[in-house]
Amino acid sequence: MKFKNINKLTSEKHKLMQKYSLSLNDDFIWEFKHDKYHTIKYFSHKFALKHSTLALLFNIHKLCYAKIKYFECNLNKYKPYKYSFKKGFTECELFDMEFLLHKPSNIIIDIRNLQEIKTITEFKEFCKYLETFEDI
Repeated sequence: MKFKNINKLTSEKHKLMQKYSLSLNDDFIWEFKHDKYHTIKYFSHKFALKHSTLALLFNIHKLCYAKIKYFECNLNKYKPYKYSFKKGFTECELFDMEFLLHKPSNIIIDIRNLQEIKTITEFKEFCKYLETFEDI
């Protein structure tokens, strides 16, 4: 069977693929297909096997490698959150995350807004600002 490697993904990664309606095509690329829109290709199955759930999620949101590495290395300083109009912000599993709560500062970061940081200098300034709360 061509897709036997699909079962090698963790359950958390399977949940992520399900949340974003991703399917594995014949070329082993995870993609989003919709009848009314163009197919969007996200990453290879090899990438999905090799990298963390956080890396996959950040890749879906088109975040650069520097952001992936920073948050992977510092994930212990953050809690994953999502937002519901009924419940407000609630802690959630990593695959379901929409926001990151920086525990030392209590600042909530919308992962979609991380796309607005375009340069490495700007990203370093962002990280440096958050790290000022860690010394307190």
